Amino acid sequence: MYSGNSSRGSRLQPTPGEQDLERRRPQAAGDSGTPFSASTYHLLAFLIAAIGFVGLCNNLLVLVLYTKFKRLRTPTNLFLVNISLSDLLVSFFGVSFTFLSCLRNRWAWDEAGCMWDGFSNSLFGIVSLMTLTVLAYERYIRVVHARVIDFSWSWRAITYIWLYSLAWTGAPLLGWNHYTLELHGLGCSVDWSSREPSDTSFVLFFFFGCLVIPLGIVVYCYGHILHAVRMVSWIN
Repeated sequence: MYSGNSSRGSRLQPTPGEQDLERRRPQAAGDSGTPFSASTYHLLAFLIAAIGFVGLCNNLLVLVLYTKFKRLRTPTNLFLVNISLSDLLVSFFGVSFTFLSCLRNRWAWDEAGCMWDGFSNSLFGIVSLMTLTVLAYERYIRVVHARVIDFSWSWRAITYIWLYSLAWTGAPLLGWNHYTLELHGLGCSVDWSSREPSDTSFVLFFFFGCLVIPLGIVVYCYGHILHAVRMVSWIN
């Protein structure tokens, strides 16, 4: 009778996410299906590292200046600090994953790494976009309605920005769409090409909630600011 461990030599079945990641992962350099040549990957690694380094230094400088000079600590500048913070996090987290993948000529991380890369880049990107939207609204109420915000208003707005961004980027982690490898094989994002009803509904709502509506608010606010400035110029 065979008394050995029947599970020895068996292979754990990959999860659906791991299967999807492997299906989308480009082959090693030189194999069929590789989107770029080895030299292109190395050039991309250099460019990504340079962009990440410049972004890291510039955004760190903004944070240092805001902290060092008291006259810069205004409620409006707090939004600029929030943008710099989110861009700083993108420069660190987003660049590091993609840079190392460029050196490997393929995606170098597992399913968990892909989920984190997609989540973090989406989160910090939406935070920057929504902060620009709120900043446009702040300029609008200042110029058109002569209202001046205080620090309490700014902190509440920033809190709402992060919560709103977390809601959208956390949804794929909970099953409404999912994060997967992009076609270039160097980063992850939500699954834009899926034809599943739940996935396509997320993409549609995401498009409106994180692009169309914020862009509409920005256009509305700056349009009214421009109109107000022209009216003042005409009166003078």
